[in-house]
Amino acid sequence: MRNLAWYISLAITFFGFMMIEFYFTQEPSKSAPHGNDAFIPITILIPFLVLSLLITWTVGRKYFAIRPLKRAWVFLLITIFILFVGITGEYQLIERSLHALHGNWNDSDSVIYGKGAFNFYTNSWYFNENSFLLIHLMAFLLGFFARNTEWQMDEEDKKSIDEEKTEG
Repeated sequence: MRNLAWYISLAITFFGFMMIEFYFTQEPSKSAPHGNDAFIPITILIPFLVLSLLITWTVGRKYFAIRPLKRAWVFLLITIFILFVGITGEYQLIERSLHALHGNWNDSDSVIYGKGAFNFYTNSWYFNENSFLLIHLMAFLLGFFARNTEWQMDEEDKKSIDEEKTEG
């Protein structure tokens, strides 16, 4: 129950990413003369994304302070696997998309020529399961590496409280 807010924010953020990827990214064969249709969903998604990243950072910061890390190699192996899957998946998605668009926004033969890196054809580059996974992993790792000072402070505070109890 204590992580219910985290689960809910993760679910809303994930489904928001999937919705933008599948419903608000134009196919290269279709033309879209107006601006980016995903502007409003992205604007609505941003607070949930910030909340999700903040709670993920907090979970990374608190989780191993409660349960000390006994098998660091397992954590490292899982992290490397997630990074490998996320980065290669993102790379392949962008390469396939650039091939379908006939180049990037600087190539005159491209569908997205002159539109910039963030447009209605490239929403899926930024809002997909790989980017969701990578940014949440980064938030967790930042919280995990920030845990040492907090954990040591908690231990020092516990010692000072215990000393005060024995003296008083």
